[in-house]
Amino acid sequence: MTTTDSEPPIPLLTYAEQVKRKGELRLEDLVMGLRDGRAAVRANAALGLAAIGYAGRDLVPFLRDGDPLVARTAAEALAHLGRVQKDNLVPIVAALDEARPEVVATIERMLSELVGVCDAELVGLLDTAQLGAPRVVVAACERVGLRALQLLQGATRDERALVRLNAVGGVGKLAALEPVSSIAAMHAVALEDDVSDVRAAGRAALALFMARARAEAVARTGAPVPSRVPALLQRALAADELEAAARGARLDELLTALDDTRIEIRLNGVRVLARQGAAGADGAPALAVASRDADRTVRLESVRALGALARSASVAVAPALVRALGDRDGDVVAAAEAALGEQGAAAEAALIDGLESNDEAHGARVAAMLGRLPDGPQQLRAALESTSVDVLVNAAHGLRALGPARAGAVVAALSAATRGGNARVRAAVNQALATIDPRPDRTPPPLAIDGFEVRALDEAALAKQRDVLAAAGVAGLTARLADARAVVRANTALALGVVGGDGAPEALAVCLRDDDAEVRVSAARALTRLGELAIVACAADLVRALRDADPTLASLLVAMIKGAAHRAVGTALARALDTSDARHAHALAELLVARPDAVDLLCEAFERPGAQVHVARAFVLLGKDRLGKGRALLERARIDVEARVRDLATATLMAIDGPPTAPAVPAIAGFETTLLDKSTLAGARLDAGALLAVLDDGRAVVRCNAVTAIGTLGPAAASGALAIGALLRDDDARVRLAAAQTLDQLGDDAVIAAAPQLVSALRSEPALAELCGAALAARKGKVESALVAGLDATDEVHGMRVADLICALPNGRELLFAAFDGESQDVQINAGFGIGKLGAKRAGVEGRRRLERYLPGPPTRRKYAMQKALAMLGG
Repeated sequence: MTTTDSEPPIPLLTYAEQVKRKGELRLEDLVMGLRDGRAAVRANAALGLAAIGYAGRDLVPFLRDGDPLVARTAAEALAHLGRVQKDNLVPIVAALDEARPEVVATIERMLSELVGVCDAELVGLLDTAQLGAPRVVVAACERVGLRALQLLQGATRDERALVRLNAVGGVGKLAALEPVSSIAAMHAVALEDDVSDVRAAGRAALALFMARARAEAVARTGAPVPSRVPALLQRALAADELEAAARGARLDELLTALDDTRIEIRLNGVRVLARQGAAGADGAPALAVASRDADRTVRLESVRALGALARSASVAVAPALVRALGDRDGDVVAAAEAALGEQGAAAEAALIDGLESNDEAHGARVAAMLGRLPDGPQQLRAALESTSVDVLVNAAHGLRALGPARAGAVVAALSAATRGGNARVRAAVNQALATIDPRPDRTPPPLAIDGFEVRALDEAALAKQRDVLAAAGVAGLTARLADARAVVRANTALALGVVGGDGAPEALAVCLRDDDAEVRVSAARALTRLGELAIVACAADLVRALRDADPTLASLLVAMIKGAAHRAVGTALARALDTSDARHAHALAELLVARPDAVDLLCEAFERPGAQVHVARAFVLLGKDRLGKGRALLERARIDVEARVRDLATATLMAIDGPPTAPAVPAIAGFETTLLDKSTLAGARLDAGALLAVLDDGRAVVRCNAVTAIGTLGPAAASGALAIGALLRDDDARVRLAAAQTLDQLGDDAVIAAAPQLVSALRSEPALAELCGAALAARKGKVESALVAGLDATDEVHGMRVADLICALPNGRELLFAAFDGESQDVQINAGFGIGKLGAKRAGVEGRRRLERYLPGPPTRRKYAMQKALAMLGG
């Protein structure tokens, strides 16, 4: 519908005007307004929805509206809604593909305002293989600064591989805000991550940051470094221009091009690196990232460029090429296959890692490439021993592709791989066997037992055929567990229970994981028949099978576990408490507490953090009379360094013993309701033991008054220093401050006893840190060992505070030098800060030499710390 001369133009309303009239706005009318053919109506409807706090997704498609006004207004509306739209962030960011630049900028601003408010949702946006969403998130983080960098650093430890992969790239871009912690995060990913693609992304992020750092270092030494190839970042380059750029472009220029939002600029970077040969080796990690680009042409040329680099330089590009085998574009896959074929044995390790793919097409290509290597059959044979279903399936496909001539020697290993009970593995192995060993009939000969292969038989019927089963033996029966028919596997499991012998319990343990419920039940009945020795041999499998068991199987498993007195069964139960499945853990706890050695088993299980909550519940089930040494364990846990463990132990003891009898509170007016000062408490008759008992009171005001009252008793109450020191971690700031003041008032003995706790509290809020620092400083060398131990901290603020106190000691210089010369990097960094705080005169030449020792080499956390320490040293 268009506006005619007789129709007045529709006025555009601002967000503020919409908010003033939001009482008149109706949701249904606004949503319908979004469908209007007039741009002004759609724009007003969008801002109207923002004014009423709309949480739905109707605004999202209009980010790509054909009218620029509507698209900009939809983005503005979403920005006003902010947190209300947190559940829609994924579709919002996805809608930015091909959106106008001003729309993208508005959504970036919206996301930047959500940092610190919707961190989990922002990190979730990084869980994608596309590059668009991560780019928007990182751009939003750049607007925020250090707080957003910390969000990305935390995301590098996320359990999701794609989140880690994209987060480490963002850390590399923002690393200049805080180089020390950023380099540590990137190094951790590059060296320790268990996914090869994520490690490659970590190396690429480090390479990009180091290239920028070098360029900035050069720029600081003189005039800014001009671009050698200005057109590189401006337009698509012709072939002759690319050749010229390959001779002159710097790495930092090329890395910047690869990170550009424009396809033609990214292609410039890829094409120039491909032409540089060995000179472009340092750009390989960034090319590996580009091989994941959203644009098909960028991916294709990046893969070809990686192959070119591998031919001209010793560069590890195989992991990126292996990942490219799973690309959705056939040309990209063909290019990756060609490049890997040229690498030969150098790509073997990456191909082996690539077998861990849940995409069967991708996995089959990886396995086929691995099979082409001279020792390919041996590597695929070794992969059949993996516990991963994906690796087993892909290895079977790879062996199938080899054919009988090269894979014939692995038939036995393939047959053994079907014993895992997984349908995908069985299907893949059977297909491979049909190709490699195409015998007319690979199944064992039928047993001379009527109905064995067509109907379920009971134990009594099989027991009558013991002679036939014994003739087949355990090995002959075990072979039938690979049969595709569930009825054959179920009858075989029962038959193993009748025959028994070496290998039977292990084979039955595998049957407990079978896809078919009847096979699992038959295996449990067979183990019951074999008795306790068989149950003990596969105790861990029995406990594992209990987790998802149906009622029939669960009753059989529980009966077996209860009837087996061997400690190995109890140990298996205790180890299985390390689980996130609360229902399963409760069932295990009920079985554990019924055992005579339950206390010992539970105490051992408490050492594993993942089991502690479930062990605590089991202690409650045991009850007060049977708790035994579990009580001592819980009492120790009440003063654990982790607040989570302390709270768990306290709650468990309360559940076992009931609410404790409250200690007698001193009969002082206002003691339970008002914070009293030292002068009010000094005149009262106070008993140190009674006051120490009150320190556990649940009311902060009582704890605060009790600790203040103890301070009036002076050195006579110093024996309670450790209990008072524990209050330095109290949840209430008033109690923490009162505890620090009291320790100081109790004298040297109290401060020395609680010195480790005081040093630890230096990482707290400034007011508490100042009080703790004053108490420690007054004791000088008497707390020297606690201060030196406090240098072993990753918190820079804490390390600086400890270093200040050591600097104030007469022998502070010697203590810092000795600490700096140790092996711990955290101690070296904090001791380095201390040396810097000594000043040039006191630190002397020896101090400066120590700090300068770690300046050479690439950027590291320690290097940046030494630069900061040298700046403090001055002189």
